[in-house]
Amino acid sequence: MPPDAQDAAAALSREQFLLAREAHDVITRRRNAQWRIHVSQAATLIVLLVAWWAASGTLIDRLFISDPISVIRAFIKVALDGTLAFHLQRTLVEMMCGYVIGVTAGIATAIAISLIPWGEKIVRPLMIGAFAIPKVALAPLIIVWFGIFLLPKVLLAASLVVFIVYFNTLAGFANVDADTLAAMRVMGASRSALFRKLILPSAAPYIFAAMRITLPGALIGAIIGEFISSNRGIGYFIAEASSRYDTARVFAGILSLLIFVLLLNLVVSWLERRASFWRPAPGAGEMKR
Repeated sequence: MPPDAQDAAAALSREQFLLAREAHDVITRRRNAQWRIHVSQAATLIVLLVAWWAASGTLIDRLFISDPISVIRAFIKVALDGTLAFHLQRTLVEMMCGYVIGVTAGIATAIAISLIPWGEKIVRPLMIGAFAIPKVALAPLIIVWFGIFLLPKVLLAASLVVFIVYFNTLAGFANVDADTLAAMRVMGASRSALFRKLILPSAAPYIFAAMRITLPGALIGAIIGEFISSNRGIGYFIAEASSRYDTARVFAGILSLLIFVLLLNLVVSWLERRASFWRPAPGAGEMKR
């Protein structure tokens, strides 16, 4: 091999080595940062639990806030005797049905409105007004209309999801890159192709952000319905324990809901990563050019 070719090959190999090392350094920094975040989260939780334990019975009467150890004991007890599963199952069915209906209706409504000329501006006052109505105030009326069984709780859960998903989806549609959209139109892309290949993927981060935000909202809607009229569910479980001043069981019910919402948030985050595989990973731009 000529000397010049050998020098070029050596330079190329060195450049590839440097790029690989930089990529490894970026990944290492990201992992270290993630571990620091996890450690900080765990430390914060421990500090809060210790402060709660220290305040219980000293600064505040245990009757009102119980303590972490009693809550864990109550949680284990109701989990082992089947009480928690009995009530949690109903609440999760109400929440998930309302959540799926709300997300589906929000996205579908946003798509339908965006296809109508001036549609978003025409219905904006109506949607904002409906969104502003306190759902707690509507809860008794919904129960009067639809009874005391599953349906009103599902509708209340959906009502706290649909509007946020709708507005976020429209915001995602509005933030599509105009130059890319124009270029695809010039190349003869059909309306459906534009929507499938550009508009919807571009709006995906907005939609998934709304899906994460509305997870607790769907749960709140179901719990509100159970507070007002129900004989089963975590809302009923909490209300019953509260009426007997059993704050440990109240917090045990809240803890079960917290765990489930966190698990669902992990599922939604996984779905977002799967749906947004084409987007660059965070930190990908840290490598030196």
